[in-house]
Amino acid sequence: MPTHRHAISVEATQRELRLCGFALLNHYLTMHQVIAANVDLPPIEALILIATTTGNIQRALLTGSLPQALRGSQPLPPELVVPISRRAIARVTGLPTETVRRHVDAMVRRGTLLSTSKGVLAPSRLTEGWAAGAVLSLLDSHAACTDQLLALQAIAPQAPRSAGAKRG
Repeated sequence: MPTHRHAISVEATQRELRLCGFALLNHYLTMHQVIAANVDLPPIEALILIATTTGNIQRALLTGSLPQALRGSQPLPPELVVPISRRAIARVTGLPTETVRRHVDAMVRRGTLLSTSKGVLAPSRLTEGWAAGAVLSLLDSHAACTDQLLALQAIAPQAPRSAGAKRG
């Protein structure tokens, strides 16, 4: 199966730096607004939730062999969900460890996160009514940002290559 790739043009990005930055920052703000509209958390806790969720499922999704039955909205089996430590959350978010610890503890007390002996887990929210609409809104924002960057020639499509082709 061919994969579609895009190349980044350093020259066009430098030429259109303000407009590229504006498109990317607007996309970032839209992502924050979509998430904030559906998960009632202060921004710092939304960031912690995103880092926790991503850390919990990263191993399962990076394998590239996630069975079709697990690609939808059903929760992953517990053996595929990896707890993330407070220190790892601090590292990926850039927040001080003590700040992460304090917020994670508050989120655990409220039931937003679950604590285990190996770290914290974010409960799956994919079956909640808002999840599919939020993902569609995020994809729409991403597509709009990509369209803007294509129009600025900061990124350009490359010819499709077969999935088995070597990356170089």
